[in-house]
Amino acid sequence: MNDYGLANIPWPLILLGLEFPALMALLDCWFRPPEHFLGGAVDQKAWKGWLIVAVLTVPILLGYGIVIGYYYAVVRRNSPTNPG
Repeated sequence: MNDYGLANIPWPLILLGLEFPALMALLDCWFRPPEHFLGGAVDQKAWKGWLIVAVLTVPILLGYGIVIGYYYAVVRRNSPTNPG
């Protein structure tokens, strides 16, 4: 039997797993109302562009920085638990 455990996981599945957080952030940005962004609709459009770049650069681990930036700049700022 030639069973190598995790070594047999197909690459497309691994890439899909890596892309999942960036894709969810892009969907969140797409459906979030413009008033949740500091600059309104213009800022939302800019974040959509950056999150598309994040989706493309996640395989080299650069996109995660963009996703984290989106989280702190938009998602966390609009959280009901945010004291500010």
